[in-house]
Amino acid sequence: MNAQKHGTTGYGVWLRGGLAAAADVYAGTVNLVENAHRAIADTGAAVNPVNWPERAISGLSYASVRTIGGVSFAAARGLAGLTRDALPDDPASGGAWLALRSALNGAVGDHLEATGNELALPMAFVDAEGQTLADDDPRGLGPIAARPRLVLLVHGLGMNDRYWRHGDQPDFGERLAADHGYAALRLRYNSGRDIAANGAELAARLERLVAAWPAPLERVTAIGHSMGGLVLRAAIEAGRAAGHRWPRLLADLICLGSPHRGAPLERLGESLNRGLAWSRYTRAFHAIGDVRSAGVKNLRHGLVSTERDPASPTGCFLVAASLGRSDEDPIGRVLGDLLVTVDSAFDHPRALDDADVDGCVFYGMTHFALVHHDDVYLALTEWLAPRLDAPMPRHQINS
Repeated sequence: MNAQKHGTTGYGVWLRGGLAAAADVYAGTVNLVENAHRAIADTGAAVNPVNWPERAISGLSYASVRTIGGVSFAAARGLAGLTRDALPDDPASGGAWLALRSALNGAVGDHLEATGNELALPMAFVDAEGQTLADDDPRGLGPIAARPRLVLLVHGLGMNDRYWRHGDQPDFGERLAADHGYAALRLRYNSGRDIAANGAELAARLERLVAAWPAPLERVTAIGHSMGGLVLRAAIEAGRAAGHRWPRLLADLICLGSPHRGAPLERLGESLNRGLAWSRYTRAFHAIGDVRSAGVKNLRHGLVSTERDPASPTGCFLVAASLGRSDEDPIGRVLGDLLVTVDSAFDHPRALDDADVDGCVFYGMTHFALVHHDDVYLALTEWLAPRLDAPMPRHQINS
């Protein structure tokens, strides 16, 4: 089987990646303390006769601290490099470590990638057993690659492919495989990267996957949860712009709680962070709030697009959740599903009054229940079933 286990992270990866991250935190902390110190010292600089000598001495001290710390961490990373082939994976705690690594990627994944940190998650297609497809080769799926239908599940911020599973119950991909004959794959990716960058990479990987599919592939269905829906939309636009074949096979796009109009919590966080820049005494702490990843910042406004090409996908199904019990419940209106409001989940470039766009709201449900709840699966299969019985438009299959 042309696949590899990617559900665990080796001790060595955590040691080396953790040391690199600790070095970055150390340097950032020194900068923060120096900037705060300087802001306070500059307040009385005009009447302080030793201001310039103090500035020179403190500057030299902070530079020494940086140098000592940098040398120490460099030496530690050099020693940790010797563990590359010595420390084994920890299969017993793979799920927990993967969850921690995914959360770290959601928070600062763009920085991990930019600095070459081994903890940055590479994008990969993953099957139900946690096996990744080597080189996006569908032959790693075995006999199910002979199926003419493919469904791809794309997780949200700080999550991974295992979040689609609830306990020991089959996930949506496995259920669609059993009920409707799909070959199911999940995407695992660094959700701290810019959404457009993840979309472009996904588009290229899907083109390779579809081109190498062993059997004639007739239909692709994509399901994105939260940020995953925005990544899919970015991939569709990137694929069309590149002239890829796979967008013409994409028949169904399902977005579960995707913040098309943005997430209010990120807008609030940005407002609070901007407030820290107003005062010279708090300005140094502004850098802490600004550390959050590009992926998180993207959620401030969602994915703005004017794309309305009806050729692909042929249908969209938008799903929202609300803590409220009805449209008029103020709890739901204000909090939505805790992270995304109903209006944002329904604000898609192709309006809901289009014939090929449908949607539904689940009341009394949280954002995270959308990935596994039986009622959500029932709704999406009720929407999919009649579409699966209808033939794909010939211009989509042959063009």
